[in-house]
Amino acid sequence: MTQRPPDPIPFPGDPVQRGAPPPQQQQQPSGPVIYSASGQPMRRVQQQPSTPPPEPVPLNRTPSPAQPAEPLQAEAEDNEPVSLHGHVAAVIDSTDASFAQDVIQRSHEIPVIVDCWAPWCGPCRVLGPVLEKLAYERDGQVQLVKVNTDENPQVAQALQVEGIPAVFAFVGGQLVNRFVGALPEEQVRAFFDSLIPSEADIKAAEGYRMLQENQIPIARLHFESALEEDPDHEPAGVGLAAVLSRIGENERAVELAKRWPNHPMSKSVLTAMELTAVLDGLDPDEVRRAAGTSPDDALARYRHGCLLAVEGQWMQALDELLESVKLDKTAQDEAARRTLLGIFGMLGDDQPVVVEYRKRLGRLLF
Repeated sequence: MTQRPPDPIPFPGDPVQRGAPPPQQQQQPSGPVIYSASGQPMRRVQQQPSTPPPEPVPLNRTPSPAQPAEPLQAEAEDNEPVSLHGHVAAVIDSTDASFAQDVIQRSHEIPVIVDCWAPWCGPCRVLGPVLEKLAYERDGQVQLVKVNTDENPQVAQALQVEGIPAVFAFVGGQLVNRFVGALPEEQVRAFFDSLIPSEADIKAAEGYRMLQENQIPIARLHFESALEEDPDHEPAGVGLAAVLSRIGENERAVELAKRWPNHPMSKSVLTAMELTAVLDGLDPDEVRRAAGTSPDDALARYRHGCLLAVEGQWMQALDELLESVKLDKTAQDEAARRTLLGIFGMLGDDQPVVVEYRKRLGRLLF
């Protein structure tokens, strides 16, 4: 019997750290590419400051009477290139009342950068025009939202702002990056660029959309095209591995999955292949019959568990595999234990059912 491998678990949304890091500490992007919970692709780059940025101003600092109190926007308009006039949608002001709509909702459409500033803050008056210039340059690709922390304390509190200028990036409703202080323009530009998807990102995202809609041939075309743009594009590579495993091109699917073995999708593909290999040449009805007539046979229960997994009956599969471990934990070189661990990774270690069954497996082993 040649069993069709179980469909890999859909590509999970990458977890995003919601908690803000300590104030006055720049948080640099980590990792080449991420995807938000909504499927919006983002690029991240490693940037090390060549020169230390000016210290951010504590938010509770009393403004000096000698400092000008004109709004930051006035200075930005004086420095704004003539050719950029009229692109007002690239930069908007937000308030406590409109922040959810201006930032959270809008970030499901394009990346949103939030500039927390105050008119009395000197570094804010340095950084603000740079942010606005770069937002105008990327007209339509990113939204800059400015928040006066003096007038909108609820936003400042929600973002845990303790020093300004403080800049936050949102994608897909999630906070994905931030920095504090007036960085040089080169580093601010890299911050903007890290949020704008590349061609490979866009094609891979479309591939996942097609995969979720079960448009397998179209998904494959998008993933293949993304890898042509960037051969090391991890989301495209593991997405293509999932597609190939569904249509029986197992050799290349395994090759791609092994390039990124720690990725959840890769674990899903490799586990699916292992389950199929166990059942190769076996009749499904005979596997079920053997498990029913020989309930004390660890190998029969193991094969039945693999069959249930291939059929997508995950809870029953986990029960059968646990029973096989209970009967003989060493059978087939601990095959049941290894398969259980593979399925745990396939389903996701943070799933409640996985947490529970992992505990049950531990009690059997130790």
